[in-house]
Amino acid sequence: MTICVIVADGSRARILLAEHGNSPLTEVQDFVHPESRLREQDLITDLPGRGSDSGGPGKHTMGQENTARRREVDDFARELSGEIDRLLRKTRLHRIYLVASPKLLGHLRAALSKQCVDLIAGEIDKDLVRHDLEAIRSHLPKSM
Repeated sequence: MTICVIVADGSRARILLAEHGNSPLTEVQDFVHPESRLREQDLITDLPGRGSDSGGPGKHTMGQENTARRREVDDFARELSGEIDRLLRKTRLHRIYLVASPKLLGHLRAALSKQCVDLIAGEIDKDLVRHDLEAIRSHLPKSM
């Protein structure tokens, strides 16, 4: 029985495995999504047009607020979901735990395949990606 724990934030993810519910965690993969670390202005290649604010003479940039950053988070969630699907095909996973920053957790849930969603045993909405394995394990149920 293999248990998978995904620990992630918006730009990094770690895939951890445990042999059974009381086993220590072992890290099998570490991802970095460098685009998620870029500033919003560096993510935008074609800047949206400038428009006049109908309420006054000032100008503003239309439609640019966080859209590029949100797209990068979605891309990272899809990339991570693909890796989890590959792991599911080559390993007999019995349960999946998601430990992710609140911002990423929703994107990740939306990107996961039905097979992976059916295996989710728990979710923790915390950013623990930079914690050591023992600290991560302490946030999970004693017997996963």
